[in-house]
Amino acid sequence: MDIPRFFNITESEHRIHNPFTPDKFVTLGAALRLKPGARVLDLGSGSGEMLCTWARDHGIVGTGIDMSPLFTAQAKQRAEELGVAHQVNFIHNDASGYIAEEK
Repeated sequence: MDIPRFFNITESEHRIHNPFTPDKFVTLGAALRLKPGARVLDLGSGSGEMLCTWARDHGIVGTGIDMSPLFTAQAKQRAEELGVAHQVNFIHNDASGYIAEEK
């Protein structure tokens, strides 16, 4: 249950994976009118930048699911770096079959 090796190689040094940019995360977070405590489920969370920055900037809590163990590890590390590990959780799993325990 891992994404193709070439993607891990080509994207392993990227904090944000295409097609997003830091500005797009800001715009999307504002458009969603995220409120502190809002719950976000990020399927295909990659390196976790969206959830981590939204947790820091908007006070959301959330879960990220990604099929790459490399990206899941990077997401957990990013959450620690930004001081939001208590707000977000990252799970290595196939998002297409993931069923959340909470609504």
